[in-house]
Amino acid sequence: MTTFVDHPMSAQPTRALAVPFLGVLASLQLIDPSVANTALVKAGQTLEMQGATLALAASISSLAQAATVLLMGFLGDRLERRQVLMAALLMLMAGDGIAMAAPHAGLFLLGRAVAGIAAGAVLVLSFAAIGVVSRPDQLGTALGVWHLCTITGFIAASLLGGVLANSSWRLALGLVPLLAMVCLPLVPLLLPEMPANAKLRPDWPGLISIAGAMVLFLSGVSHAIKGFTSPQFLVPTATGVVLFGVHLLIERSRQEPIFPVALYRRGCFAAAIVSGIAGNFAWAVVQLQTSNFWQLVQHFDTSQVALAQLPLLVCFAVGAVPAGRLMRPGRRTTQLMAGGTVSLVLGLLLFGAVRADSAYSSLVLPMVLVGSGLAFLAVPQSALFVQEAPPGSLGPVTAFRTTTGQFGFALGFAASGAMVDGFGSANLHEQVLKLGSTTVWSSELEAKVRAALGSGMLSHAKGLPAQAIQLMSDTYASGLAGTMLVAALLVGLLGAISLLLLVIGHQQQREQERALVA
Repeated sequence: MTTFVDHPMSAQPTRALAVPFLGVLASLQLIDPSVANTALVKAGQTLEMQGATLALAASISSLAQAATVLLMGFLGDRLERRQVLMAALLMLMAGDGIAMAAPHAGLFLLGRAVAGIAAGAVLVLSFAAIGVVSRPDQLGTALGVWHLCTITGFIAASLLGGVLANSSWRLALGLVPLLAMVCLPLVPLLLPEMPANAKLRPDWPGLISIAGAMVLFLSGVSHAIKGFTSPQFLVPTATGVVLFGVHLLIERSRQEPIFPVALYRRGCFAAAIVSGIAGNFAWAVVQLQTSNFWQLVQHFDTSQVALAQLPLLVCFAVGAVPAGRLMRPGRRTTQLMAGGTVSLVLGLLLFGAVRADSAYSSLVLPMVLVGSGLAFLAVPQSALFVQEAPPGSLGPVTAFRTTTGQFGFALGFAASGAMVDGFGSANLHEQVLKLGSTTVWSSELEAKVRAALGSGMLSHAKGLPAQAIQLMSDTYASGLAGTMLVAALLVGLLGAISLLLLVIGHQQQREQERALVA
């Protein structure tokens, strides 16, 4: 097995401020879409973006990132990683600068696409650089600190971005360029030179095929709210899956693939992929649906929602530190991932008890469990990607961690919305009739309730009777409870699969070690 120790760059001494700085850099990838989406409502009004254009504005940075993230990982290996990182920061400043100053929707979309590519590059380059600035025996501790700084930076800057967005959406979009500008001169001061591998050649068929597969899949999943049988969901999603199969066939015959296809047959690498999907799926479900619940059912404003989610994010950030310190190769990694999975499942099950009138205090423990579970899952999962990366493929393999995360997050984001709508609407007709209305009026009311639930915005129900609005709140909460229970089952299943794969991977490692000794 190729381990982290085999990478020639790992001989560098540990630098005290380098890992925290890399975490701050990585937080830009979380801050950028968070601030942009907060500012999007006012930006859409100013630039007259509606319907499909507004939906594209919300997703274009993620799609651009999905299409280019492996290429950026490759460029980090092929060129000097520190220089590529500085170029990515400049690109991030330019992209959000274009969007911030855009006089019309076209330039706004262009700027957000450029910013998405750059933010993804900053994330994958900062993650891969951890191996350069920390010793092999300190990888777990370094990853814990990196996660802590990433989430802490995200919390602080997102809260500030929300405040700025209330004043001006253009001012809010200037936050990330400002942070990038501050970080840019610190890169050569805090990070060592990272030797380039000029012998590497780009695998264009592999890069293009996996980029197309990810963009198609994410585009399709974003339409899951329209139904799992709708053409908008089925066609791009199925095409993306097929194209990923084509990508694997292409890579099997390539002499210099993005990274060896044989990695997919390694238990530890497969475990990293599955656990990454599980963790990001759970994070998306909880973050999106608690936000919707507090806003739509309990009428929190956006700043209150941001503060309400702090227990989730703080536990995710702080929990990464002990997770990193406890992590060791082998059984300890398995135990950490098992503990993280159990914590996630318990938290989701407790969320399944939510009701329309649930007090905020009743949701704090589920958030603490989910946040802690994410931390204890994310740190060993990140280490597995680094440890499994062969020489010459460190950038693309570690970038694939981001691809895996996008896959899981998009799936949780879209599937949870569809499930809330489905579970909440299951017995709606009978509940509407209990209001004691006439049959004709009940049918009209039911149609309006379904439309409001399907849009995910109970505010669309303005003008309806108070009883109907209360019914929608109860229905939404019921749908949320069912969704959380299903999410718990899915995360538990994926967690069990990842643990089984991890056991297989450790057995493969022992067999390789015995073969080397023999």
